[in-house]
Amino acid sequence: MAGSPFDRAWSSIPVTVVTHGPLPSRPDGTALLHLDPALHEHTPGSECVACAAAGDVRAMLFDLLTQSRQDKQRLDGVVIDASHLADPSTVIAKLDRATPAIGLRDHTVLRSFHLREVI
Repeated sequence: MAGSPFDRAWSSIPVTVVTHGPLPSRPDGTALLHLDPALHEHTPGSECVACAAAGDVRAMLFDLLTQSRQDKQRLDGVVIDASHLADPSTVIAKLDRATPAIGLRDHTVLRSFHLREVI
């Protein structure tokens, strides 16, 4: 019987965030997520709903976890390509728990993934 998408992963899945330079090699079972820059300019400290939704790393990781469970594929790690972002610190903050979890989806991601390194 398949579990809920909100079930915790068996073990925490390591995440590597690449902010510059070439992407590291990925062994089998490691997924790659590309983060695109904002759709348009924002004043510092503000972001529109469309840009926030397009770059929500926790939503992307939750979708990746859900898809891997549905397809019964192993997910041993994730490499996030944040090299095109002007400020990747917001992505890192969402992974290292500096940004509070809001809702069950965020809690599931924070329990199922951990930030291994930033390159």
